[in-house]
Amino acid sequence: MDNNEAIQKLTEKEKKDFDILASFLLYQGGSASISEESFAQLLTERSKDSPFIAPATAGRRLKAFQKTGMIDIKKNGRGPVASTIFLKSYIYKGPLVTGIVPLDCPLYVKRNADDICQEVLETGNNPHDSLPFIRIKAAKGMGKSSLMIRLRDFLEIQQKHIIGYVDLGSSGFDADCFTDLDKLFYTLTEEITQSFKNAIPGLNPPPLQNFWKKERTSSKNCEYYLEEVVFKKIKQHKTLFIDGIDRVLGKAIQTDFLLVLRTWNETKLKKVVTKAPIVWPSIVIAYSTDPYPDHKFKGSPMDNVGTAVELQEFTPASILELSKLYGLTWSLDEVNSLMKLIGGHPTLINRALYKFCKTNMSFVELEQQSTQVNSPFGDYLLKYLELLQKDEQLNICFKKILKGEECNDEFSKFQLEKVGLIRLDHTGIKARCELYQRYFQANL
Repeated sequence: MDNNEAIQKLTEKEKKDFDILASFLLYQGGSASISEESFAQLLTERSKDSPFIAPATAGRRLKAFQKTGMIDIKKNGRGPVASTIFLKSYIYKGPLVTGIVPLDCPLYVKRNADDICQEVLETGNNPHDSLPFIRIKAAKGMGKSSLMIRLRDFLEIQQKHIIGYVDLGSSGFDADCFTDLDKLFYTLTEEITQSFKNAIPGLNPPPLQNFWKKERTSSKNCEYYLEEVVFKKIKQHKTLFIDGIDRVLGKAIQTDFLLVLRTWNETKLKKVVTKAPIVWPSIVIAYSTDPYPDHKFKGSPMDNVGTAVELQEFTPASILELSKLYGLTWSLDEVNSLMKLIGGHPTLINRALYKFCKTNMSFVELEQQSTQVNSPFGDYLLKYLELLQKDEQLNICFKKILKGEECNDEFSKFQLEKVGLIRLDHTGIKARCELYQRYFQANL
């Protein structure tokens, strides 16, 4: 029985649950040890339309998947002990995934950065070690936020951490926050507090405005409130994720804000040395490129802070495995041909593979149509074109780079790298991939 026939035998609810299982197994390398209870917990955590799933129901799901030949189950003992589940067959049949890859989507590609982050965060469970501070760096579209939500899931479900998650790019942070440092820290304190309150319903800190003193700097107000009123009340292991750091990069407040994050890390280090109790959480942040230098700080404010993890492009081997999930029978030669055009850029790779699996388009046709409006990349490229047409300085700088000329506008180069249009390697600065070179040469 092929994948299509097997899936058709499942109910819609079973199909959604199988997607969750397949996503989990693929992230673990294709197999994992799972009990009925742990699978039920996984489904409960990730099934938006089901408030609770019983272990017996989860067990019946696994037997249904095994009966269709989509998984193998190897019992590791008698009773409700964990079994080893092997994924035998899976082909993605859902819509084109754009933006963050959801937790229940099997198309997420695990990279070296995933393993590094997990290892560092697991090490941080030792109370005698300094708590981790991880800096994830990658240009726009490379999968930072998709990695962050998986690290959060890993810590919540497998490590039983209490998680706070704040996104500076969310609606809670309006434009004024990034011109007013006091407002930024006040809003950040509110958002962090609310996030941990959601994780621990019994946590009930007093109103922030009662603690916000004019005689203290905004950063000290933030630090004091979080340490005394929030973090000291949480005895379990805890981790704070701060996404959307890009919103401060290149702004006047950038260095002051990042130096506070640096101070938070140094504060934790000092407590390890002095044997004082560590109440601060592990911290994971994500941003697109090294902060733009200013007169206040020589180099990047985040130099040598914690563990730096750079999210790399997909490898040929990982693209080959991804192509199988789309139901394509590709060779490495075909993968390498695609990479000559778009590199291993996650967003572009997924768009191309989705197009191939839905049509009979050949690679030659894709290459010929790649810069046209109706190509798989058309709307994606158009957003960048609109950005460049609205900003004359970026436009001028990028045109020079496309021509192989020197651009001395450092801030424009910083912005171009931030959004992922250029890359710096041993040969110098150039467009991130051949597709960008062709498209923007023709349209700018």
